[in-house]
This record gives sequence, structure tokens and C-alpha cells, in this order.
Amino acid sequence: MAPAFRRSRRSTRTTATAAATAVLVLGAAGCAIDLSDWRPGGPEPSPSPTPVSAGPILESALDALAELPAVQLTGQFAPAGDEEEAPVQTDLTVTDTGAALGTFQTADGDARYMEVDRKLFIDAGDGYWLDQGVFNPDSDSYADHWVRVGHSALGLDPGGALTPSALSDILRARAPEGESEAVEEKLAGTVAYRVDLSGGKVWVTKDEPHTLIRMQVEELAPEDGGLATRIEADFAAPDTAAVEKVYDDLAAIAEDDLGSARDSRIEVQWEDEGEMSCQTGGKCTISGTVRDVGGGSGEATVLVRMDGTFSNSELGEKKCSKTGRLKAGGTVELACSTDYELAPSTNPQSYEVSGNRLLSTRALSGDAKDAIVGLVKEQREATLEGGAQASPEASPSGN
Repeated sequence: MAPAFRRSRRSTRTTATAAATAVLVLGAAGCAIDLSDWRPGGPEPSPSPTPVSAGPILESALDALAELPAVQLTGQFAPAGDEEEAPVQTDLTVTDTGAALGTFQTADGDARYMEVDRKLFIDAGDGYWLDQGVFNPDSDSYADHWVRVGHSALGLDPGGALTPSALSDILRARAPEGESEAVEEKLAGTVAYRVDLSGGKVWVTKDEPHTLIRMQVEELAPEDGGLATRIEADFAAPDTAAVEKVYDDLAAIAEDDLGSARDSRIEVQWEDEGEMSCQTGGKCTISGTVRDVGGGSGEATVLVRMDGTFSNSELGEKKCSKTGRLKAGGTVELACSTDYELAPSTNPQSYEVSGNRLLSTRALSGDAKDAIVGLVKEQREATLEGGAQASPEASPSGN
């Protein structure tokens, strides 16, 4: 990872004064990787030299996987092809709708991540964010908020590659061609069949119904392309109560925390020193232009927010805010105003008003947050009724 340096929150202060006339006046104008050493307590030597046909066993296990309402995975993952990147321990549940909730280990301890409607968020401590080298004006507050990230930042694409049906399809596409054999091995004391895939292995219970219990894949990616991950994980089928809890936890996080969630997908900064002006009667405005300074590309759009503060020792303090949408590689202008609402006077007086602006990001608009809350509830019902195979679109989309 790139070296991480803390960048303090930046604000720009300007001052504007002018004389009064008839009324008071304010202001002025991939490599193949051997994952065998990832397996603490891994498979023991085969208890039987007698192989069996792999095809029917694998097909049966993958059919069963595809029908699950959710799958729980416990294991390790890392970017495919990056041998220097240490694998990350994770515990994750992914539903058939693509909703996901999990934890992963960092130097500060466990961090959480969640995904709904292909929107991925992380809740982690300062140490994690410092290691990521994210230098946004509000990055020093990331530890206090959920933060929206791209899948490459996590190194895993749960909603794209790890739903029961998607994972079944991905593994099926890696099935060995022609006649192949499954070999018995002891896996944590249980006799299982090992099936060698193209670029990986899976272990399936010997007893019927055949069930997938472990995978080891060098490059796991959605079928339509995208982020590739090397992964080893054990499988479990969560019961109904566990699936309900995942959805309930996702709904609570979305309702309580995503309204203030930040967004790290684009690196943003002020492009200028800003402008401030005040008019006769006390209306003051502050403005500025925000730019993507990270050389971003793609279709990401981030909500950027300016919080303006105006102050005078006699008149007090006033605040305003404005939010705009910044596309990757672009700029957006922000301006907000407040009004001291000074009454006309025959004895005009001028005041010196100072102002500052603070730039931050938001992951979701209020409408988009409400849409996610509603979507989680809809997906919960669909999963529990057994009819969900794909995630419906949240509305409005994006932010």
C-alpha cells in the first residue's frame, strides 16, 4: 500500500467589509498463487486411494449452493496476483439478493463492511484509514462514520461474486473438463471429496446431499469481469434466524448511520481560495469550486458538501450549507448564503464579518438513504420467501 500521511481538515477564511448608506451594510464584493499455506488445519492425507467421478459430486454441490437463501464464509482473501499483499481474515454473510454484512481484521482490530444495491461501505478505525492513503478534507473523521468505498479498496466484491447463485456459476465455469476424479481427504476431521478446478480447488461432503464446505480459488471475480480476488473460505448455510438478523442489522445501519456516511471513492479538494460577499441588509454568501484531484476516472459520482460559517462579535454567528455532485475527473461549484436580517436605520453602521468554509463528502443523499432502507426490507421478504435470485434496483440510483 502507499504510505499514509494524515492530512488535516482544511478551511478557507475570507473577510469582507463595506460602509453603510441608507441602511446597514454588511460585506463587500494476475499471477498464479499457491494458497496451500493459507490453510491452518488444512486437509489431511487421503484416507482412501480410491477415486470417484468428480462431475456428479460437484454438480450436485453447486446446485445446492445456488438454491441457498444466503451463505456464510469464513476465511481469508487478498488481491489476485499480488503476492506481497498479506491475506485478510474475514467472516461474511452474503444473501441471494447481494446484500452482505461482514467483518475483517485490521491492525486496530475488527472492522465491519456492508453492501446493499452494489454500494459498499466500511466502518473502521483511524489506523486502517491511514494505511489506505486517503487524503480527503474529511478523512480525519472517517473513523467516526461508515465510509463508502469502491470494491478495489476492500479487495473483495461480495455482491458480485459471492451470492449463492453467482458463486455457484463461477465455480461451475471452473469445473474440470472431461473425466476427472474426486479424491477423499479429511477436512477438520470430516471425510470430504476434493475436486480440482481450473485455478483452484473445492471440498464437498462425502455424504449426500453433497454440500460445498471449502473453496480455494486464485482469481475469483464476477462472471462479467471486474475485481479478482484470491480467496480461501469455509462455507456454512445460515439458518432462517441468522438470515433475518443480517437483514435487520443492515436495515438498522442504513437507517441510523448511512445518512452521515462519507465517501472515499474520489479525492476532492478546493480548487480556489473562495469568495465571500455581503449585501445591504445582512445577506452574506460564500462560494468555491471543488475538484477531483486524484486523477479519477470511471463513472463514480460523489456528493460534496460545503458548510459555511459567518461571524461577527456583535451580530453573532450564522451558518449555511450546500451539497453538489462531483463526477470523477470533474469540478463542481458550491455556494450558500445566510441573512442577518438587519432592519433599515437612519444611523447606518458597517460591520466586519468573517467567513470560513469546510469541505466534506457524503455517500448518499437523504432520498438515496431512504431508498436503501426500503430496499433492504424488500430484499428481506424476498429472501425469506425463497424467491430472490437477483438484487432489485434501488431508486433513486447512485447517491
